[in-house]
Amino acid sequence: MTETHDPAQQWQRNKHSLMVDIGLGALFFITGSFSDHLALPAVVTACAGLCVVVAQRFVKVDLLGGLALFGVLTLLASAGLALAFQDDWAVKMRSTFLGAAIALLMAADGVFNRGGYFGVRMLRYMPEPLDPRRLTLGMAVLGLVSAFTNWAVASWLSKELWLYYTSFGDLVLTILLMVWVLRYARPDDMTETT
Repeated sequence: MTETHDPAQQWQRNKHSLMVDIGLGALFFITGSFSDHLALPAVVTACAGLCVVVAQRFVKVDLLGGLALFGVLTLLASAGLALAFQDDWAVKMRSTFLGAAIALLMAADGVFNRGGYFGVRMLRYMPEPLDPRRLTLGMAVLGLVSAFTNWAVASWLSKELWLYYTSFGDLVLTILLMVWVLRYARPDDMTETT
């Protein structure tokens, strides 16, 4: 089955899941801004993610997207760390630990499976045809850079500044790195002509 790369069709197919992602991020930021501890926003966001999974069974639009299970597992792992350690540091480090673990899984998929799992699923969101192996390897690099940056911000800045970084700054870094990933993931025949 060939995926379409028409931006209008992709937007129609993915807009609901993107809105859910943005909503969950906003929920984390808002509850984190009003809470003394980061365990509360982690648990609230995980519960909201589970509610979306349940709601998906009753609606026809795709609320969860191509990597939905992965996102819900990440939210649950974050809440699990928060509850297990009852420590803001554990919540802050969730992005570092999970980001590094996911990046290593993607790297393994890219090296050993030529992007057959993650790469193929991510292609659903891409505006142009890309090589799934290179896309997966590029995303692995993006994940490792993001994990290291989160660790540095969490280690050296206050909880409030980390909350702003994780809600907004991380998005900017991800966008900048995605530009590189998209260029890297273009099939060889496309990169030679540009």
